[in-house]
Amino acid sequence: MSATSSTRARHSSGTTSRVRWSVLAPLAALALAAAVSARALRSTPLADDGALTAPAWAWVQGGSAPDPLTPEGLAVVHTAGWAWVTRAFERHGGLAAAGRELLWVALLVSCLLLWRVARRARLGDAGACVAVLVLGAVPGLVLVHAVSSPAAWAVPWMLLAAWLGLGRRRPVVRALAVPALVPAVVLAPDVALLLLAGTAGALATGRLGRRWSTRTRTVLAALLAPVFVVLVLLLPRWDPQPDVLAPWAAGEARSVLLTAGLLAVGALAAWVLPRWRPPAGALAVTTLAAIAPPGRFSALVVCLPLGALLLGALVQELVRHPATRPLRPALATATAVALVVSLGVGGAALGTARADDFGAADRRALVSWLTDQFPAGTPVAADGLLAEDLERAGVPIEPGGLQVSRGEPAGPGPVVARFGDETTGLAVVDPRYRAPDADDRALRRQLAGALLTNPTTADSGQVTGALLSGDVDPRLLTLLAGIAAQYGVGVTAMPTVPGEVGTALRYAVVDSVGGTRLADDPALADQVQGWLVAQLPPYAPSTVEVVDDGLRVGFGYAPAPDELVAASAG
Repeated sequence: MSATSSTRARHSSGTTSRVRWSVLAPLAALALAAAVSARALRSTPLADDGALTAPAWAWVQGGSAPDPLTPEGLAVVHTAGWAWVTRAFERHGGLAAAGRELLWVALLVSCLLLWRVARRARLGDAGACVAVLVLGAVPGLVLVHAVSSPAAWAVPWMLLAAWLGLGRRRPVVRALAVPALVPAVVLAPDVALLLLAGTAGALATGRLGRRWSTRTRTVLAALLAPVFVVLVLLLPRWDPQPDVLAPWAAGEARSVLLTAGLLAVGALAAWVLPRWRPPAGALAVTTLAAIAPPGRFSALVVCLPLGALLLGALVQELVRHPATRPLRPALATATAVALVVSLGVGGAALGTARADDFGAADRRALVSWLTDQFPAGTPVAADGLLAEDLERAGVPIEPGGLQVSRGEPAGPGPVVARFGDETTGLAVVDPRYRAPDADDRALRRQLAGALLTNPTTADSGQVTGALLSGDVDPRLLTLLAGIAAQYGVGVTAMPTVPGEVGTALRYAVVDSVGGTRLADDPALADQVQGWLVAQLPPYAPSTVEVVDDGLRVGFGYAPAPDELVAASAG
């Protein structure tokens, strides 16, 4: 083989290796960002979960249409469109979980577009990887992307516009950046701040309007300054931030650190990288004007990709510095090993991490309780995302009656049921509930005494304690006393209703009647079951079912069972 062909072979091999690394390195960064962000976004419930999916679901179900000229309205249109195409609302057990999936997809699309923007801006592999990892794989930053803000949809549009407008493209393609910016500005008006500051910086540095005189560019840049100030003052009215986002922009430690980090990256890039001075200056100015506490969460979201891109450019400049030339092979190897190890660790962590169901199990338990204890179609009162999720589960939502809330009770009255823990679980308040007074408890103990003193009554220790406590529903006591008086009855258990708090015991397992075990005599069991079903209100049990030990007998929920018994006796 000739020297020329050997040189060509080595050159081809080196080119192939670089091409593979240029593809594999960003793909590994994207995969790591996907794993880290998926782990974070499928856990850590936030107060604003479902802020976009709830109105989107209501619109899909025939509710009022959103206003696409407002940030929230256009974000709802995006959310509804994605959910309709992917059937996200049908695939997930709750609107919060569906919303997290949408936010995760938006973040991955943003990371992919950021990679292409970095390459279009002539960043190398190191810079592109750093930008992608900073945006999507830093645990502290990923939680920012879990917030249901319209700005989450603005970032992909902003990066798409940047990708279309950068580089040597046909004028027609570059012109498409303008319509791509329109939804970005509507979703997050803070994008206009970056545009104004960046345009002023490009005019001042000669990157824009190169054929114009220095004086013309300076005057135009100076004229944009008051426009920038006016826009900063108008933003709170144009796009007011919800109260739930206040901790992110009111001096919380994370917002302070992010503000300092963005400001430092912008200032350092403007000083070290002359080619990046316009966007670096725009980042620094926007950070000071709109992100520094008290600031705007949407401004933070749209500035993060630019900060990640500038940080990647700084790392690229460090790698290309002559002083680091001898270290480049070692740095490349260390970077490759770190990516592979991090990807493996991130995948393992994703597989073993606990995924939050965002209250789906609590809602299922509540719906099951409502189905078992109340007549079909019984409405409850709830607000916000919880109301939408319950309505999706077939529970009518109307004011009055039972009041359901997450965490703290929704209104005055005792908590009669709780599903989940006291902090994030569902609390059910019944304003109509009346606790038994002394006379009611005396009557209950009288009925229990008659049942216990009957020589034909067989019971367990748990049943005896429950009867003597006065915590048994008088409807159940009267029914059991009637069976005991005529035939004799054996009761093995009085189970509580799962989820209920402080309500009367109203279920019993009857294992024998007249001294005969029901499990050993199916005919007797059928006869007793028919007798129980034939009872009249309020003594007609809502549940009579065969179990291993005999018959399970129970009554539905009643806010004042003692009044029902007193009314029937009177």
